[in-house]
Amino acid sequence: MILGVSVVKSVTWRGVEEEFTNVWHYDATVDTTSQEVADAVVAEEKKVFGQNVKFKKVQVWGPADGTKLQSQMLLQQPLTGFGTTFAGAILAKELTAVISWDTGRVNTRGGRVFLRKYLHLGQWPFSNEDEAKGNVAMPANQQTEMVRFGNAMKNIVGLGRASLCDKRGRKLPLGTDAKVLPHLRIRQFRR
Repeated sequence: MILGVSVVKSVTWRGVEEEFTNVWHYDATVDTTSQEVADAVVAEEKKVFGQNVKFKKVQVWGPADGTKLQSQMLLQQPLTGFGTTFAGAILAKELTAVISWDTGRVNTRGGRVFLRKYLHLGQWPFSNEDEAKGNVAMPANQQTEMVRFGNAMKNIVGLGRASLCDKRGRKLPLGTDAKVLPHLRIRQFRR
């Protein structure tokens, strides 16, 4: 079954609490529960988000690749706590790190198709202000941490295994490693 996992987080920006969501889709084995997938996703996300990012709620629904009538909410629960990255520069709130995976497919114009996730990290583990503003490329050790996170999110393990896929259920090819774009990108909060 394809599960959709939404982790709602917030940051204070211009005096207002701005919520944002990262949505992940997983092809879950029968013996992996929605609670296990949710717990694993939240645990990995908390490792890379800053201590100024508040975790608010997690939702799991499925089958995500079915019709609206077939899909149903399997889990909804509030979250507490913040990300665990600290001691570095505060990032501009709309700056995102971008992690991508090559899907092994090409579009109609012959270009590669990537599954991309944009992460409003909130805080950098380093104190370089130019990196925090996106003026220079992120350092190699931060890129390595983002790749580690991307590879951890690719296969979430509970009692069974859940593999990252797109919202239609198309899995990534075997051996596909996460890649990170070297510069931060601007991605506005949805309003």
